[in-house]
Amino acid sequence: IECHGPTKQENGVRLDRRDGVLQGKAGEALLINLAAPDESRLLKVLHYVEGDTQMPPSGKLDDEQLAYVQQWITNGAVWPESADLEGEAKRRAERWRDHWAFVPPSMPDLSAVSENEQPIDHFVKARLAAKNLTLSPDASPRVIVRRLSYALVGLPPELSELAEVDAAAKSGSLTAWKTAYIDRLLASPHFGERWGRYWLDISRYADTKGYVFTEDREYPDAWRFREWVIKALNDDMPYDEFLKRQLSADRMPGSDDPAQLAAMGYLTLGRRFLNNPHDIIDDRIDVVTRGMLGLTATCARCHDHKFDPIPTADYYSLYGVFASSDEPKNEPSTLRLVDRANPVEPVIFQRGSPGNRGDAVPRRFLTALSAPDAPAFSDGSGRLELANSIASRSNPLTGRVAVNRVWMHLFDRGLVDSPSDFGVRTDPPTNPELLDYLTMSFMDHQWSVKSLIRQIVMSETWQQSSDRRVDAETVDPENRLFARMNRTRLDFEGQRDAVLAVAGRLDPAIGGKSVDVTTDTGTGRRTIYARIDRQNFPGLFRTFDVASPDAHAAKRFQTTVPQQALFQLNSPFIMDRAAEISQATKSAENSGDLTGRIRLLFETILRRQPTQIEIEQSVAYVTQLQADQKNSSGPAGWSYGYGTMDEANQSVALFSGFPSMKDGTFQGGEKLPDEKLGWTSLNRRGGHPGGTLSLCAIRRWTADCDCRIFVNCVVVHEKEEGDGVRCRIVTPGRGVMADATAHNSTESASVEAFDVTVGQNIDFVIDCRTNEAHDSFQSKIMITQFVGSKIQRIWKSDDDFRDSPGGGRLSEWSQLAQALLLTNEFVFVD
Repeated sequence: IECHGPTKQENGVRLDRRDGVLQGKAGEALLINLAAPDESRLLKVLHYVEGDTQMPPSGKLDDEQLAYVQQWITNGAVWPESADLEGEAKRRAERWRDHWAFVPPSMPDLSAVSENEQPIDHFVKARLAAKNLTLSPDASPRVIVRRLSYALVGLPPELSELAEVDAAAKSGSLTAWKTAYIDRLLASPHFGERWGRYWLDISRYADTKGYVFTEDREYPDAWRFREWVIKALNDDMPYDEFLKRQLSADRMPGSDDPAQLAAMGYLTLGRRFLNNPHDIIDDRIDVVTRGMLGLTATCARCHDHKFDPIPTADYYSLYGVFASSDEPKNEPSTLRLVDRANPVEPVIFQRGSPGNRGDAVPRRFLTALSAPDAPAFSDGSGRLELANSIASRSNPLTGRVAVNRVWMHLFDRGLVDSPSDFGVRTDPPTNPELLDYLTMSFMDHQWSVKSLIRQIVMSETWQQSSDRRVDAETVDPENRLFARMNRTRLDFEGQRDAVLAVAGRLDPAIGGKSVDVTTDTGTGRRTIYARIDRQNFPGLFRTFDVASPDAHAAKRFQTTVPQQALFQLNSPFIMDRAAEISQATKSAENSGDLTGRIRLLFETILRRQPTQIEIEQSVAYVTQLQADQKNSSGPAGWSYGYGTMDEANQSVALFSGFPSMKDGTFQGGEKLPDEKLGWTSLNRRGGHPGGTLSLCAIRRWTADCDCRIFVNCVVVHEKEEGDGVRCRIVTPGRGVMADATAHNSTESASVEAFDVTVGQNIDFVIDCRTNEAHDSFQSKIMITQFVGSKIQRIWKSDDDFRDSPGGGRLSEWSQLAQALLLTNEFVFVD
């Protein structure tokens, strides 16, 4: 009926009335031949008879369905007189109007809300009461502070803030303190970083274009869009303006400001699809309609939407808007669009094929969301008119979609389960009155995202305990009615940023270009500033469910896979941070106070004091590790120090361990350059030699058994300035076995298989040659042990890097710190 009904009769065939079915198309064989049923053309069409039309085009009916049609024709094609297929088709076509998402929201009755009750809590309690449930008790003050800190700024609370809430609870001023604390967090510049990352998922942010064959893959100004998003959220830009600027900043106040034009990266930072303009426009329609309206409009590219009131004509109306917008070259902002001088007059591409052009359509908004007499767009491309149509109080979708996303991020599930699909097949909200109340309140408060968040996090519903309840789980196992708070796992950004924060390594700078956090494990930049490469999306990001940048991401999936635990156990990033936390607590150990150091570790990482049982377990753990080290068969692994080469004897004349470790680097003191050792230093990736040949940077490996080994050392120097560095592989009795000089190059020094004895040292000595200017280097050493022709063990200087100048594995204290970083208590938020 969709193609052969009252409004459309392809090839002149109409199937919603008996006379139409019996008559068929004039001049052709009867669709149904009652005198000779087997000659009915309908059967040939349905059976895909060769050389004839094949219907339905989407795929042949199965044998059982074909048999039903055959029997119906044989029985006389009975057609009930009461059948009103035309009327039914019309009613079905209009059924979407009753769908909750297309009905304009209205403020529900608040007369029953008590004076001391939030409307949010009133509506939640009403739904719970219908199931004989109540809200859970309030969470503890410390739990709420931690919850607030992660929810609003994505970072763990400061120890001082926890002390403050303890004092407020004792003095009876807890409510006032929490209110002030919420305002403090909302005013923090880190708010925009946390909530900006959510919007970057929606806008499929990336720093590259994806596969583009020969052209430059980079979006050099992509970071400026991220910067704009962060600033807009920090400034609490009204959400309607926030949307409008991302669609039409070139037509709004500030259109001469590159910083404001960067907002249009929402449209222009998508995949390039080998520069296929139709796919680029389709991607822009998708990110606009799913991201802002919660509608899957791109389903109408080839045919009318199967379920929602979005005909193909509407899709190509939007297509015309974006086809009438160009990306100017050599502009201050490479992210912007401008209207073409002569807008495109769009036509429908039949079945999505640009070569099969159909009827012309106007540039306009979706008809289901427009007044019957709404005019077509006439102001340039129509992007500004489109923006105004989307960000309008009269639009029933935009406010609801935004409110539902905020609720989802705060509760780990939305009031509507599909945040980017509010179409007719979407289930109703779990609490429709609450969704409408929040939507109307949101718009009444000038579309303020911060006001919306403040209202939600101040509610009893949000501040209740997350403890499991058997009574609630029996009635509502998925907690859709919010009888308790949901316990949530930190996303990848939250986990990495939290580790940086507790290690004292977090870089608080707001904004800036992207950094590769997967290779630069020492960077302290927040994870929102991570470089996102579409074509080479890092496996680490996939492991931790970071949103794919290939398309709009409605919400992140949560998986639990072994690779996540393996990263936490073996990642240089985690191990380095554990070592830094261990170093920061070293003064307690120096005074012989094991318990004091354990308390400091718990306080630093978990933001609380350990229980007596935890203290006893930690003491036993550290003591056992210390005993294991003493009872080992001999010194093994790596040591880090500095020293002098005896040039005459070709040996290391003096080796001293570094006296200090700071931020993952062994060095002479708290700061570089050190008064005594200058720039001499070593870290996981490389280091820097001192300014004389008596201040060589030396990485020493000590054999823990008699064995046969092969040695390779790669040295990288990346500066044209200076004269580079020299690397020598030295061992007692054999002198310099190999050497390499690197100056703005990558060089390798290798030693073929040879025998070593237990306790024998091999030194990898880096010196400055004639001066230390521009002598930072990277090095990667691999030592392979063989038994016969088989590899027995491999040592790698980067993977094995540890925090003790004396070498070996992570120190016992660093291992305890790492264990605490791996706990559910650290990774989850109650």
